[in-house]
Order: sequence, then C-alpha cells, then structure tokens
Amino acid sequence: MIWRHWNKADKTLLAAGAVFFFSLALRLAYPHSLLAEGFQFCAEAALVGGIADWFAVTALFRKPWGISYHTAILPRRRDAFIKASVTMVQKEFFSRRKIILHLEKLHVLPMLMTWLREASTQEQMLHRLMHFLRDFLLAQNEETQKKLLTERLRRSLEQLPAKELISKCGQWLSAKGRDREALAHIARHLRAHAAAPETKQAIVRVLTDYEQEKVQGPWSLFMVGLAEAMDLVNIEDAAAAMQEQAIKLLDEVATENSPLQQELMAVLHEQAKALNDREEMARLWEELKQELIDELPLDKGVGQAIDYLRQEFTPKADGHSDTVELTKLRASLWEILADEYQRCLALVDSDAELKKSVERFLYDLVARSALHAQSLIGVIVKNVLQRLTDEELNRLVYDKVEPDLLWIRMNGSIVGSGVGLLLFLGITLMKL
Repeated sequence: MIWRHWNKADKTLLAAGAVFFFSLALRLAYPHSLLAEGFQFCAEAALVGGIADWFAVTALFRKPWGISYHTAILPRRRDAFIKASVTMVQKEFFSRRKIILHLEKLHVLPMLMTWLREASTQEQMLHRLMHFLRDFLLAQNEETQKKLLTERLRRSLEQLPAKELISKCGQWLSAKGRDREALAHIARHLRAHAAAPETKQAIVRVLTDYEQEKVQGPWSLFMVGLAEAMDLVNIEDAAAAMQEQAIKLLDEVATENSPLQQELMAVLHEQAKALNDREEMARLWEELKQELIDELPLDKGVGQAIDYLRQEFTPKADGHSDTVELTKLRASLWEILADEYQRCLALVDSDAELKKSVERFLYDLVARSALHAQSLIGVIVKNVLQRLTDEELNRLVYDKVEPDLLWIRMNGSIVGSGVGLLLFLGITLMKL
C-alpha cells in the first residue's frame, strides 16, 4: 500500500487536512457554535502551518508545485555547498591541530613492531627483499661489479690482521667441529699406511739398523747372537707389535670424542695458541697472507660467483619464477635475510637510543603524510560530490537530516494549531 511509504510528516499533514475538513463540516452544521468556530480556526492554522513548512523543506531540494522562485536551493547552490563541505572536512575533521593531537595518542612504533613480528609480514618482507636483490643484481654491469668487488675484497683481506684471521679460523674450526674431523681424517689416512706391509718392513729395517748401531764389540755380538739363538729377541715380532700398537692408537684418535682424541685436540689447541702468540709467527703469517692475496685469482673467482648468481636469479624461459622451488643458494640467502631481519627487530627493542630515533622518524613521517592527506581528502570529497547528480546530492543530504526535517514539518502543524488557538482566544476576548 502507498500508505506504508508515507513518512510521519506526510501522515501528520494528511491528518491536519482531514481535521480541517471535519471542522469545516462541523462549522457548517453549527454556524453559531463558538466551539465549532474555534475548532475550525485551530484546524485551519495547523493545516496552513503544515503546508508552509512542507513548502519550506521541499524548497531546499526541489521546486514545489513548479515554483522556481528561491526554490531548489541545494541544486542551485551546489558549488557553494561542495566548497563549504570541502572546507569543513579539511578545517574541522582533518585540521592540523586535531591531526597532531590524534597522532600524539598513537603508539606507532609498538604497533609497527607487532605487525613486523607476524609470520605473514616477515614472509612478505623477505620475499620483497629477495626480489629486490634479484632485480638489483640483474641490473648491474657485470664487468664493473667484478672489478669493484675484487678490489674491495682485496682491500678487506689486506686490512685484516693475519694473526686475527688465523685465530678466527681456529675458532670457526673448533665451533663447527671441523678440527676434530680433520684430525680423524688424518688419523684414518695414517692408519691405512700403518697397516700396510711396507710399514712393518720399514719398522724391521729401523730396528735392525738400531741394533747394529748399538751393538759393538765381541762381547755384545756374542750376547745378541746367544739371545737370537734362544729366540729371546725377535725383530719381526717386535715390528709386528709396534705396528699393531700404532694402528690401535690411530683408531682411537679417529674415534669421535674419544679420550685420546680430546687430549690430543687440547694439546694441539694449546700449542697452536702459543705458536700464534709468537712475534716471529705473526710476521710469517703477514708475509704468507700478502703472498696468498697476490697469488689468489680473486678476479676470476668473483667473476664466476657473479655469473653463477646471475644464472640462478635470471627468470626461466618457461615462465616459472624463482619462488616455485628455491635452490640451495636461494635457501641460504633466505636464511641469512631471516636472521638479519630478526636481528634488526631485536636491536630496535634493546637499543633505547635507536628506538627513540625510529619513533621520531615514524612520528615525523606519519605527521607529514597526514598533513599532506588533508589536501588530498579535500580533493577526494570535491570530486565525489561533483560527480553526483542533483537528485543524488539531494538524497545524500536528505538522508542525513531526514528525522529533523520531518519534525520541522510536523512542528509546523503542531505550532500552527497552537498559534491558531491563541489567536482565536485573543480575537474572542477582544469582541467581548
């Protein structure tokens, strides 16, 4: 039914019209009745007030009854309305003072750190870093980068003290267990040689030579000959026993974390440290380091590394990107970036001065962005309002103030009836 689509003001105006016609009929039936006359006076004033307020409210948005004189105010003044709306948004809702006060209440850095610690954020950031590194690498001139990296690598090696380099290498070998692996490898290699028949023969020759060297004179020769005749001294057996004992020792040295291996490693570390602390060894290390730097084909190695990296990061011809399956190089690079990412977050948390600097930078960045957004918001509001038709603009404004406009129209009938009653009472009293 159409009645359902009528608002309260329309229903009130219709009721005022119905009451007016009822009062008119009542007046015609009782022409001399003071009550009927007063009722008609009030009903007429209520109807006039309701129609006047309906006309006033409708004239804001369109032309009531086709009257164009000072009607359809919003469509006719839409440019001024749009300008006023833009100014209101910029100066009231997005004023510099309100922006600054609001930003001071925000804790930007904790919010940012919480967001950066999320797993999805970390993965997204690492992907972006990987793509940035790939694009950066592919955009570089290969020959220029090879010369530059070779020269920097050479200068870095020359500036690094040889003693410190040897010490760091020893620490790295010890931390990774490579020193024990090397010792075990050497022990297994020596064990293979010790178990060979040639080793036993060599031991026999050494013992024989030692016997001939120590045994001099007739009496010594007689005693040695007597011992051999009685099988008290057998060089072959002694050589076999020595060979077997050497094999056992080498097996124990090759066994991981065996007591002999640990003891031998402690001795080697102690002697290596003492040797590295000697001044003549420091000079020797420096000379060896410089000779090694001069002889190393750094340019060739750097060039091969750059070629390999470019091949790894160059997109495949079949269209598959490097995110389909990471190679070992990319996986290692991903781990390095992930470690550095976490280290940066931990550094911001632990360094108070760095945290203050980051907070100042973020506050300045957000404040500048917000202030620049002030003019941008004005442009957006202006463009949006200008694209609206007159009907859409009317509906936009009307929907926001509809309850108040309806009450204005209803108050026209209510106030009109009240004023009509007062006027009727005044006129009646004046006639008395």
